[in-house]
Amino acid sequence: MSAVLTTSGAKASYFAQPYNLGAVGFYFEDLDDYREKANDLKDDCGLPVEEFELQYIDGDHARLFNALSISQASLSDWFDLLDELDDDEDRYLIACHLAEMGFDISELSRRWDDYRLYRGTAADYAEEIVSDCYEVPGNLASYIDYERLGREMVLGGDITELEHDLIVIGG
Repeated sequence: MSAVLTTSGAKASYFAQPYNLGAVGFYFEDLDDYREKANDLKDDCGLPVEEFELQYIDGDHARLFNALSISQASLSDWFDLLDELDDDEDRYLIACHLAEMGFDISELSRRWDDYRLYRGTAADYAEEIVSDCYEVPGNLASYIDYERLGREMVLGGDITELEHDLIVIGG
């Protein structure tokens, strides 16, 4: 699996696109930067610009930003969430999974400890569960269909395949 969070040290880059056609948007990197630039922005008539569409331009958290549909109303919560994630790749992937399932940004940090990631296939996980729970004699082990058990776990909602060789367990 390729690294999801590259954590290159560079800050994420965002763009605030005004809905007002008489104003030009701006790039920002954090909440203070956004507030300062948004408060100073005026349209062609000298009136303050109040509404923006926020866009994620570059960085490690685009999937989560888009899954949460971050707006002006949730921007402060977004930066708080990033602090809580603390560049933890597993926590980030679980947060993405929860957000894509429809959980609100305020619920993510309360729920992500209820989940864990397993690096491997559903069949690998099924084999591990069987070996942990049962003492299967060597001659019978070859008759167990771990592929089918893994598929059943996915279809039953016990585990969720996030991507190839990565599943989430819990909930």
